[in-house]
Amino acid sequence: MRILSSTFGKIRIGKGTTINSCWYSNKAGGGQKKTSLIAEGGEISIGKNVGISNSTIYSRKNIIIEDNVMVGVNCVIYDTDFHSIYIEDRLNENINIIDKPVRIKSGAWIGGHSIILKGVTIGKNSVIGAGSIVTHDIPDNEVWAGNPAKYIKKFKIY
Repeated sequence: MRILSSTFGKIRIGKGTTINSCWYSNKAGGGQKKTSLIAEGGEISIGKNVGISNSTIYSRKNIIIEDNVMVGVNCVIYDTDFHSIYIEDRLNENINIIDKPVRIKSGAWIGGHSIILKGVTIGKNSVIGAGSIVTHDIPDNEVWAGNPAKYIKKFKIY
């Protein structure tokens, strides 16, 4: 596992992981370059044999992507709201920002153009349909899709 560290935070990347960041690296598109940003104190941990295409991952707290996960083209994963919902907080140096960890369990597949928001855990082997917005936990071995993501079906593991 490779560990990159700075005064802002840490990124851990497991063996066999591929992170693409160019227009020709994914046939499904690639208008967005891959960006990993870590705010002060944030951590991103990416397991073994993960594939990420032209997606953005931003951590102020903690994002864990376990082994054998696929993150489709132009996905976004945030563990923060970035700003308070209250005008008074935004005018007062943006205090009271909510940060909650994100976890994507092994074998999950995040369809292209999806958004994973703070506090979400995506279950083992689960599939998130393209263009979905995930605002709450997804159980293991299920397919969810839509805005917001809704249950589609459960599937058997062979």
